[in-house]
Amino acid sequence: MREILLIVAILAGLGMTLRWPFVGVLLWEWFTLQNPHRETYGFVSSTNLVIAVVTLIAWALSKERKLPPNGFLLWTMIAFLAWTTLTTIFAYDFTWSYGYWDRTWKTFALGLLLAATVTNRARVHAALWIAVISLFYYGVKGGLFTILTGGENHVLGPAGTMIADNNQLAVAMLMTLPLANYLRGQTVDRRMRHLLLGGMIATMIAVIGTYSRGALVGLLVIGVLGLLRMKHRFLYIGAAAVLIAGVVYIMPAKYFERMHTMNSVESVQNDESFHGRLVAWEVAYDAARDRFPFGAGFYGPQLRAFWIGYFPNERNHAAHSIYFQVLGEHGFIGLFLYLMLLTGAFLRCSQLIKAARVLPDKKWVADFGTGIQASLIVFCVSGAALSLAYYDLFVIDVCLLLPVWAMVKSARIRPAFRPVPAVASS
Repeated sequence: MREILLIVAILAGLGMTLRWPFVGVLLWEWFTLQNPHRETYGFVSSTNLVIAVVTLIAWALSKERKLPPNGFLLWTMIAFLAWTTLTTIFAYDFTWSYGYWDRTWKTFALGLLLAATVTNRARVHAALWIAVISLFYYGVKGGLFTILTGGENHVLGPAGTMIADNNQLAVAMLMTLPLANYLRGQTVDRRMRHLLLGGMIATMIAVIGTYSRGALVGLLVIGVLGLLRMKHRFLYIGAAAVLIAGVVYIMPAKYFERMHTMNSVESVQNDESFHGRLVAWEVAYDAARDRFPFGAGFYGPQLRAFWIGYFPNERNHAAHSIYFQVLGEHGFIGLFLYLMLLTGAFLRCSQLIKAARVLPDKKWVADFGTGIQASLIVFCVSGAALSLAYYDLFVIDVCLLLPVWAMVKSARIRPAFRPVPAVASS
């Protein structure tokens, strides 16, 4: 049944894409973030490529803008993508790294196409709504699952995707919370605001239900940011206290035992997972140093054949850090470009917030900049312990800054309208 519904949705979306290519971009974004085809069987599971091809053809033949707005962020992304292509060619295992490179460039292609086709505020909001709805699907479902099962089992993401692991899913859901809060502030309909608030609460419960310690830190970061920026702080503190009390009541003892491992230095040092991270970070640094300047290529440092050259008695696994992941896979140059991309994104958010102060009709831009900024902060903080460097929502967040900044620049340089004073008659 769900296959039939999904096929109908795809055909309807592709039909509208031939007339309005931006519909295809949103359809592509939906499939990238939510992965609905992963929950079906048969040929529906391979329709993502069809959506991308039809969208690109319709966009190429349309009158839509063909290039993203120019700027530092655009060229930094292009430089990073070009460098990762070069590191893939010289990867430790080309066949292994090529598949991950193929996925990564498509992620950036979607982001840049989004930047090119988002030309007004309505399209900005449409892209954010798709992102929020796609990940709230797992947030609401995971929140209900946590409540109904008493938190006995971990909340997991869709199998075969970048967010299949509980830790990655938790960060993805956390990144949507500031975006959902932005949309809640921009929505006039009170019922829709209440639905968004309910989705945010359910998603926070789902994040706790993932048993991810890094996500708990990310949730704390969101709490601090909200406390600093929200108008009704005491109401916010009261709601947070109720939520925490509910979690304490629902979650089993094994959850608190896992979280307790972060309480002391001795517990952290004795934690096997933390030890594995330290080893992985050392392997990543060694890969960047010994294979200078290219690194080991996409996910190369975690290969067993590569790993045993440094730690033959340790179990090989992922880098567990977006920074060490990029360092080991693309070398010091790749990490520099990646950090430049992050820095440029944060600077652009600050510029949007400041620019809105002199543009009274662009207050939404400041709120947008604040939402993207908070989403990126969560990504940077929680990602310090996760291998999620090329996550789709991160790329979408950064790429949406390009068209919004272009809107602000055009508004700032456009001369204000001043009526010509009437000439007094003699």
